[in-house]
Amino acid sequence: MNGAGHGDASAAKFFAFLIAFVASVGGFLFGYDLAIVCGANLYLKEVFHLSPTQFGFATGSAALGCIVGPFLGAWMCDAMGRNRTMIVACVLLGIGSVFTAIPDDIVTFNVFRIVGGIGVGLCSVASPLYISEISPPRLRGGFGIMYQLAIVVGSIAAPFVSFMIVKLAPGNTAWRWMFASELLPVAAFLVLLFFLPQSPRWLAGRGRMDEAMRVLVRVDGSDFARNEMEQIQSALREEVGSFSELFAPGVRYALIIGLLLAFFNNWTGWSVMSGYIPLLFEASGIKDRALAFLQYAVTYGFMGAVTVLACWTVDRWGRRPLWLIASALMILVTGLTGAVFHFHLTGWPVLVVILLCTVPHGLALGPLPWLMMSEIFPIRLRGRAVSLTTAFLWLTIYAGAQLFPLMTEFSEQRIGSVGGAFWLFSGVCCLSLLFGWKMLPETKGRTLEEIAASWKK
Repeated sequence: MNGAGHGDASAAKFFAFLIAFVASVGGFLFGYDLAIVCGANLYLKEVFHLSPTQFGFATGSAALGCIVGPFLGAWMCDAMGRNRTMIVACVLLGIGSVFTAIPDDIVTFNVFRIVGGIGVGLCSVASPLYISEISPPRLRGGFGIMYQLAIVVGSIAAPFVSFMIVKLAPGNTAWRWMFASELLPVAAFLVLLFFLPQSPRWLAGRGRMDEAMRVLVRVDGSDFARNEMEQIQSALREEVGSFSELFAPGVRYALIIGLLLAFFNNWTGWSVMSGYIPLLFEASGIKDRALAFLQYAVTYGFMGAVTVLACWTVDRWGRRPLWLIASALMILVTGLTGAVFHFHLTGWPVLVVILLCTVPHGLALGPLPWLMMSEIFPIRLRGRAVSLTTAFLWLTIYAGAQLFPLMTEFSEQRIGSVGGAFWLFSGVCCLSLLFGWKMLPETKGRTLEEIAASWKK
């Protein structure tokens, strides 16, 4: 296959998997950084005596940095390369980890959560972009969803670490150790990044064709490398790479799809509620905080299993069928979740409905936006386009974190429960289903250059 024997093909596939795996560690840090605050915010509200608005800001402050990160990342990815941008992200994450562990006031805490958030924002552009550009078309879906799987693993690790810290550390310092714990995975990622090659598409865009060719050969053999290089060179000749190209006919439609993917990634339910899951478990009658953390970890573990299924199905079933299935499921699940909270059920029904919310998100609504936002744009525009759609995605994350306490408070005042917030998500999921049916393209098995060229037709 691809001009190589079976052994060479297996070695190339393993090499491609390995570098995609390393790049996906950026997703682990994304998940860990945003999930660790979910455990800590049980303490932050008490330690700093926060109002609902202040509490929402403290929970979502990292997302403000994440909004800035993609715009900085667009320039850095093009000027320095995707992997060097991830190195800078690691440095910022390390600084954020240290200085959110030691403050005595909420302002300092928020400032350094934003600094760490810039690092997460850089990773959220550079990691999926790098994975999509390094992966052979037949493997790109599974490798791309590996980034989402890494987010989920990071989100599982954070509550387990929080659980252990709550058991071992004094109560008044537990939240500080939670933020400090991020230094370990940051350091490991930083070391691994120095072994990654540059993206072949970035190298080709800089005129370094021989280096790009060598990377492509290692990824999937010489035949693949020759064909891919021809398509890359042809695409580069036709693009000037100006920001205004994003708003040209065809590409403009791709940009709209990218922005809608970013919106539905968060406002279909799970991403908004996930920052408050331990609080929802406490509200359901769990008095032991360590147990609330443990159940939170279980929900992410369940979603991890579903995301593994998505890695296996996305290149078999396709992106569009998964999106339609997941949107329909999420309409039902968020409706049921709203009913459980509206009728004030406690105990295991709460755990069950929250577990069910992870299924459609882990299957498609979570991973497909990250994958497809990195697939649908032309080479020279890809960094700018992904930065714009990713910044919008982070804006929706911040809005969700900021507004969810206000949404639940408003729902309680109007209908006597927080169920109304979940029914709002059901309505958004109806729009997500319509979007998948009418607008979402199928990118399974197509090269990045073929997808980019399709917008011109």
